[in-house]
Amino acid sequence: MFLKTLVAGSLTALVLAGCASTPGKKPLTEQERAELLLNVGNGSLMEGDPTGALQALLQSEAISPKMPEVHNSLALAYFAKKDYQLALKEAQTAVHLAPDYSDANNTLGKMYVDMGRYDQGLPYLLKAANNPLYRDAYKSLTNLGILFYRKGDFAHAATYFSKAIDANRDGSCVAHYYRGHLSLRAGDYADAIRNYQEATKKFCGGFADAHLAVGIVYEREKQYELARKTFLDVETRFPDSKVADEATQYLKGLP
Repeated sequence: MFLKTLVAGSLTALVLAGCASTPGKKPLTEQERAELLLNVGNGSLMEGDPTGALQALLQSEAISPKMPEVHNSLALAYFAKKDYQLALKEAQTAVHLAPDYSDANNTLGKMYVDMGRYDQGLPYLLKAANNPLYRDAYKSLTNLGILFYRKGDFAHAATYFSKAIDANRDGSCVAHYYRGHLSLRAGDYADAIRNYQEATKKFCGGFADAHLAVGIVYEREKQYELARKTFLDVETRFPDSKVADEATQYLKGLP
């Protein structure tokens, strides 16, 4: 984490310098500096360093306070740091500045869902999901599925999870995971395992909860050897994690 913060800080320093000392190059405009700082902040977010992200994003906001992309990224950074009130405020600001900005509508809608304020989140998620130009509409469709799942409306939840998977099969890790929950509720263990396994493939390989869920279904089906193999794999893949601890407990309970 220290190294990530150090690298982010070095990049920020270069951005603020504006390349003014480089012969033959024009100094960056204020807007260009703000956009570069935004990119640095987003890079830190992707690296799992919300503190480094905030360092760059707050500087970007100071230069260009009305850039909705900055406020959306600030919302994500504050959310990652569990400062939910500031996260919500930044997401609201992003949508206020750009009402048709789908990423911000999705962020704000998801935050309302995570807070249990489903009726407030619904219109923002619907707006993002129904935008034919939004490349990441599957994320909003997934969040709509989660919204209805948590409300106990499993039929609507299943519809939205299926739409998310149709929109982006390889990226719909969470949609497959929740669809596995629905199959498990219905007692369809084979379909539950299939969906949980889909939630561990390709881009979803790091989705620890999905790996654990496969083992849990095997255990319920009394396929103990497959369950044991899966739980051991979880311990190996995700050491020193809560999921690994859960896998260890399941292993202790196997006959």
